[in-house]
Amino acid sequence: MTIQELKQLALYAAKGTVPANFTAQGESAADYDVNAAFRDGLKELASTYSQFMKNRYDIYDIFVETVDKIMPKNTIAALSPFAEVQVVGLGEKAIFKQKTGKMRAKKFLTYAGINGVYETFRLDATTFELGGENVAIGATIDLARLMDGAESLADVMDVVNTALQDAVYIKVTQALRAAFDVVNVPPANRKSTDGFQSDKMVELMNVVRSYGNPVIFAPGEFVAAMGADAIVPISSYGSGATANAIQGVYSPDDIEAIHRTGYINIFRGAPIVQIPSSVVDENNDKTYVDPQLAYVLPGGQEKVVKVVLEGPTIMRDYENRDGSMEFYAEKKIGTAILTYYNWGIYKNYGIDQTYYNPYENM
Repeated sequence: MTIQELKQLALYAAKGTVPANFTAQGESAADYDVNAAFRDGLKELASTYSQFMKNRYDIYDIFVETVDKIMPKNTIAALSPFAEVQVVGLGEKAIFKQKTGKMRAKKFLTYAGINGVYETFRLDATTFELGGENVAIGATIDLARLMDGAESLADVMDVVNTALQDAVYIKVTQALRAAFDVVNVPPANRKSTDGFQSDKMVELMNVVRSYGNPVIFAPGEFVAAMGADAIVPISSYGSGATANAIQGVYSPDDIEAIHRTGYINIFRGAPIVQIPSSVVDENNDKTYVDPQLAYVLPGGQEKVVKVVLEGPTIMRDYENRDGSMEFYAEKKIGTAILTYYNWGIYKNYGIDQTYYNPYENM
């Protein structure tokens, strides 16, 4: 199999689709396993240690090209309700325009400075620049197990692709969290309770609705804590045959979503964008995303969150003395938060706190 064919297979495998031109003779597209074909193709480049070392840069090129085609599109699709995402070349800065008007003088911009220290300043210009910071993702594979077929380079690519996507979510939440810590946020824009209270979330949504349709951006722990609100019955205040009838707060579709996934996808008309969990280490007791915080962001108008993906992904490797190989993917990612008065934050103290800030522990 040629390198170009492998690049195409990698792209289809990452998308979860099947390329008809690769289907084996007499085999239907429905029966074709694109992931297995991609793994088999990689084995042709790494069936022995010397063959892997000879072909590894071609393999990395396959990884990088796939990640750089998939990851930006996934990021834009996931964050588009409330974030403006730009993709620029290496060494370039994204230029974001802000809407002018009577509220412009009150706008602030919060972004990460040196060593992750967030800075905020009043934004009086109509445009601002945003560059990326290096984010490195690591994965380890045992070369002996790779030769035996017990481990797969395709799994490494999947880890890298997913982890870089998660890194964007983490940087966005860190910027949102910092924006509330460093500016004087109006009291109406923040709520905190010991346990989730739907009326408080609705109050927050009503504030944000003045600036755009609210979108809830929250980790899985927070969303799971909202589930009870979706199934608590309420009494109808009708008359006759409908008197005292019991109705759910949400439609059967929403309750079915809880049954199937454990989470709701919408809350009182506001879509929920769930932040993937990301643990710090194998102890699984610390996370890079604060599980107690949910963010209510305005969609459809000027978007609060700004994201830049700068330059191509870079792959590096390091061989350990035990024969294992460490792979590192590096991507420049930048985030900034525009203004403070048009979005809100909800803190649920009833959720166990597992947040870990790496900059506070340097």
